[in-house]
Amino acid sequence: MKKILLFTLVLLQFLNGCVSSKKALNSGNYDQAIYKSVNKLRKNPDNSKEILVLERAFSRAQQNDFDRIAFMQKEGSPDKWDDIYNVYEQIKNRQAQVKALPVLVIKDKNKQILRNANFSFINVDDELLEAKQKAAQYFYTRGNTLLQKGGRFNARDAYADFQQVKNYYTTFQDVDDKLAAAQEAGTTKVLFKMQKDNPGQLPPSFEQELMKISLQELNRQWMRYYTSDVKGTTYDYNIVVNLKVIDVSPDLVKEKYYSESKKIKDGWEYMLDAKGNVMEDSLGNDIKQPKYKTIKCDVVETHFSKSARVAGTLDYIDNNSKQLMHTDNIAADSFFEDGVVVVLGGDVNALTPETKARIGKKPMPYPDPFGMLLQAGGTLKGMVKNLLFQNTAVFQ
Repeated sequence: MKKILLFTLVLLQFLNGCVSSKKALNSGNYDQAIYKSVNKLRKNPDNSKEILVLERAFSRAQQNDFDRIAFMQKEGSPDKWDDIYNVYEQIKNRQAQVKALPVLVIKDKNKQILRNANFSFINVDDELLEAKQKAAQYFYTRGNTLLQKGGRFNARDAYADFQQVKNYYTTFQDVDDKLAAAQEAGTTKVLFKMQKDNPGQLPPSFEQELMKISLQELNRQWMRYYTSDVKGTTYDYNIVVNLKVIDVSPDLVKEKYYSESKKIKDGWEYMLDAKGNVMEDSLGNDIKQPKYKTIKCDVVETHFSKSARVAGTLDYIDNNSKQLMHTDNIAADSFFEDGVVVVLGGDVNALTPETKARIGKKPMPYPDPFGMLLQAGGTLKGMVKNLLFQNTAVFQ
């Protein structure tokens, strides 16, 4: 797609370059004709044909613009002052292009001077200044009206109007204060908080840790997230971590009885043929082979376990309508597992290395329930943050 767009732009530039100033003039593209003529006359001021094209294009472009201004002024609509200003600026820039050329003289075929080129330059500075002031005042007044109407979207439109004022004047009445007020009024404010059915089941620092989620990356021009309630702030939306399940299992102990066995070498024996005679190799020596026996060990494995779970929903609530806009299920677990092995009887050499390593091991103490909930909360925190990033389009 990018290659196609680039090719299209290059093609348009090429075609534009192929259009002569005279063709541009005849097709009514007067400013394009002026631009081309000016460029040619900078290189060759004696090109009389190009001077004639420039005269006609300049005259017609000027007439069209002044006619357009007269019509807009006759309409008397204050929203036209921005357009009027732009047209006056276009006139001023056009005149500046032509004024920058050396004195142009039209000659006949014999290089005899016929006359000087004729361009009617009009000073539009006063008109340009008037249009600038009235356009700025129009946008300032309209921005104020929108801001006073209230509502985030009116405030955003007001902000755009105040920015237009700034395009005209860096300082204009109290426009900077108005911009700040429109920015604040137009910003969607979202409060992230937690709600729980049974607070007593959670460690005191659980909510504090969960609310340490950094949401700065989600902030943009018209969107701001809060993780703590700021006094005096009205929030458009709430994102609520609604915990409905807060559970820690009891300390669990399970015993498992089993045996492990292994074949090991137990000396050697002679190899016998089908008749029961000792077999010999090619040199006449008796053939021996290893002898094996199976050893076994009986053990009891004691398994200790404990788990914690926090689960609920991540709810997106419109505070104006009090409606639930979107919800996601959330859940996180933490687990504790340990085990020891005690030999009941048999040969310990029959055990695998993993089983041997657990013989005589002291069991780890069961973790604190609050600690396990905090661990599950850390997992939940990462899950919630990912969902918040995925669902930014929910808000306006």
